Amino acid sequence: MNQIEKIKFSDQEFYLVVDGVRLGDSGGTITFQKGESSFDEIKTLLKANGSITQINLSGNPDWSREDLVYAGKLSEQSNYVIGTAEDGVTEVKADVMTAYFKTPDLTERVAALEAENQSLKATVDTLVLSSLEV
Repeated sequence: MNQIEKIKFSDQEFYLVVDGVRLGDSGGTITFQKGESSFDEIKTLLKANGSITQINLSGNPDWSREDLVYAGKLSEQSNYVIGTAEDGVTEVKADVMTAYFKTPDLTERVAALEAENQSLKATVDTLVLSSLEV
């Protein structure tokens, strides 16, 4: 079977299926081979994801996006045809996942900024307290 491009969510890589990336400006889907990861492990990874990178056949990044978030929809399909064996006839099948992505809406952006603000505030408070103790 031919080499396969990969998709990387944060720091974990998965093999793509042919024509597995269908993304536009505002989101879309990515279909990839499940590998050894469980449905719940992949879902947790996608929820915490900060970036998506497509890795080409030579192992280099083709593109990367940080503007998309997991849209909360993940589907699994068994026995998906991912190619043909070396004999050119026998189908090679695998379990695949299709993950849906979107750009965050205004409410999600505000919530993320508020969380970041609280984190920064806690850091500043800690620094002020430690400087007062000296």
